[in-house]
Amino acid sequence: MKLKLNQIAFAVATLAAGAAHAAAVTPDLVIKLDGATAVAQSVTDVASYLCKDGAGAATTKLMSNSSAKVSAVYCSAGVKAESGLPLATKVLVMKNNKDGSLETFDRALSRKAKTTLLKVAGLDDACGTTCATELVDADGGFSDVDADIWVARIDNVTGQPQFDPALVSGGYTVKSGFAGQGFGIVVTKALYDAMQVAQGLNDADDAPGPNQPNITSQQYASILSASGGYHIDWSPIVGAAGSGKAVNLCRRTNASGTQASMDAFFLGNPCTASNAPTFGALDPAYAGDSAPGEFEVIENPGTGDVKTCLSSRNAVADVNQFAIGVMSLENADTADYKYVKLDGVAPNEDATRRQSVVDGRYNFAEEMVLAYRNDAPANVKTYLSNFATVMGDPTKVTPLNGVFTIPGTSTHGAFPNRVHKGTRGGNACRPFQLYE
Repeated sequence: MKLKLNQIAFAVATLAAGAAHAAAVTPDLVIKLDGATAVAQSVTDVASYLCKDGAGAATTKLMSNSSAKVSAVYCSAGVKAESGLPLATKVLVMKNNKDGSLETFDRALSRKAKTTLLKVAGLDDACGTTCATELVDADGGFSDVDADIWVARIDNVTGQPQFDPALVSGGYTVKSGFAGQGFGIVVTKALYDAMQVAQGLNDADDAPGPNQPNITSQQYASILSASGGYHIDWSPIVGAAGSGKAVNLCRRTNASGTQASMDAFFLGNPCTASNAPTFGALDPAYAGDSAPGEFEVIENPGTGDVKTCLSSRNAVADVNQFAIGVMSLENADTADYKYVKLDGVAPNEDATRRQSVVDGRYNFAEEMVLAYRNDAPANVKTYLSNFATVMGDPTKVTPLNGVFTIPGTSTHGAFPNRVHKGTRGGNACRPFQLYE
């Protein structure tokens, strides 16, 4: 009994010590962001970079609520000069990583709904991954695609444009031309192996390179499209090994910039959705297009949901083991799912997963934007404007996996591993044009 009492006393003392070291978060400025989940880690990395360098002291506190998919960076000792703020300013940058790019325009700018972020009152830096949350008005956010895409996209439920700029009272500012994000097609490991065998590759080698299997744009479009022909099983891609294996499409909801990127790239939607005779856009498949045992469309809002979808299906040894989806190249593959080549080019041939993009050999990539309300506090707008500048500066934050710099101030010749040789000119419907 004495031993047990001592153990309890030690545990209580340990908890008390932990509580004593918890520091209250007392920001001078709070930045509230919504939007793209594809750049969640990159936003954290840039926000952390903008914290002041400490002399042996921890100046950056990372907090979150993992179940609510909310993250935060707290600059407890001030910020760098690149932020545009007084150096002693303690900044708390919070971002919602649940729903996708549309929420930058729908929630943050149009204020149709509030955004779930950390509750600042009573927040301390020891809350780990269970920090309290609350619903607030966001200042702005990131989008994987430009605002015009959201104006042109029609909601499949309401039949209305997904974004109407006229609804943003007071106006808004869009920062563009600073950085972009590559995307890749991922498949379950079981499907990856089957593709290797079907393509005569070594299925014992999972590394990017000569034994990495390939999918064509036409094949993926035929899976992604509601009218596509690859909706029965996987035999058109892997032969007999795919017979009877359901096509599981792990897609994102219509609020997702990743989904908007693939709709534009593979289906011409909404890029070619204009008057005849040039109409040519294809509609993506939705959950309602599912046919049990043959074609299963699984819709979820965030990047993490696609990972879960792929991992869960790879774990089953039945008809649903073969699945496919798209993730931003910010994310690494795992033992459960792997990136495949697209039209013969690997998106992840280097550790930062962007070399084939910046070389102009891999085209499934978009130029992101950062948007914020014009009535946001002046210091918030200053910080966000400088945030975009730093994110697009190849001499600053590294590695920013999957993220590239748009040419202009910097060149590919000077930064061959970071700056793209060309640009879409801020238009997701425009092909890349090489400038170097």
